[in-house]
Amino acid sequence: MDPDGLGRLVAAFVDSRENPNTRAAYGRDLAALTAALGAPAPPADAAAFGIEDDPAARAAAAALAALPLDWWQRWRDGLPGRLATRRRRVAAVRAFCRWWSRALALENPVRDLRPPASGPEGQEALGREVVALAPAAVRRMCEAAAAPGPVGARDAALIEVLYGCGLRASEAAGLDLSACHLDDPDDPFVLVDGKGGRRRPVAVPRRALAALTAYLRTGRPELRARDRRPRPDQARHRDADAVFLSSRGRRLGRAAVWRIVTEVADRAGLRAEGARVFPHALRHSCGTHLIQSGVDIRYVQAHLGHASPVTTEVYTHVTAAHLREDFDRAHPRARARARPGGPPSAPP
Repeated sequence: MDPDGLGRLVAAFVDSRENPNTRAAYGRDLAALTAALGAPAPPADAAAFGIEDDPAARAAAAALAALPLDWWQRWRDGLPGRLATRRRRVAAVRAFCRWWSRALALENPVRDLRPPASGPEGQEALGREVVALAPAAVRRMCEAAAAPGPVGARDAALIEVLYGCGLRASEAAGLDLSACHLDDPDDPFVLVDGKGGRRRPVAVPRRALAALTAYLRTGRPELRARDRRPRPDQARHRDADAVFLSSRGRRLGRAAVWRIVTEVADRAGLRAEGARVFPHALRHSCGTHLIQSGVDIRYVQAHLGHASPVTTEVYTHVTAAHLREDFDRAHPRARARARPGGPPSAPP
């Protein structure tokens, strides 16, 4: 397969997506396919349009269409990583092949390719993918984030917003001042640009509101004043409208949000205790704690911006697992243990 033609095909598909985060995600996921085919990642300046009239791109698509289903199944089964990562990469390849098969009127070779199977008990694998912190661990993070100075105010607001509003790292990084409606104490909310370009209002809980208001009043103006040399691509970053700023007064990126969260987790001592802490763990914690508190799953779906309630249902499985653990610890008959070589012991 011509690497150049495959690169043009991938670049054209990636550039057909509107959201920059979506384009970056598809580029990462499709790199697993190009690597398996022995082709390098497409260059940044690859031709992104006109593949219908590009013989190299059409030849690459025809070569992909000629691959038998068992090749795709072997590729799927050999993917490394956790179940959610492998499922996402297979979904990206299915979307990619569906796109070029329609554009070039070719057979879709992965029409019958199924995503990787879950564990033997179905929901067991889903539970492992959701990393939710205990409420006490979240409190420790919020306390560790609060430090003197504008950076401390920013970190405290960021942790509270990531957890209280259940935002993704990219959503927090992309949050704008013009999207914050905090004046009404009875109904404070922010407008968040989520996946697929969908904008949703997200209620800001009380503690997040207090931390965010304090940061916007004192911390952010000081950070913004440090940006004395606007960057040339200012129209893309829109630093003046960004809520969360770096120590240089510029909009935080998604990688910076990750770094801040892990640094706060280190200060709280959570990672030293073996806890996995990253921005999405705070989002998972938000969904899990809302379900555990009895909040209707439809509200949780709207709060987190899930397109389908099936995605939100994963938090009910996590909650059920926690309830089973509490039951096993508390219920007298659940504490019965089997004697070596004999029947279970009688309950106390």
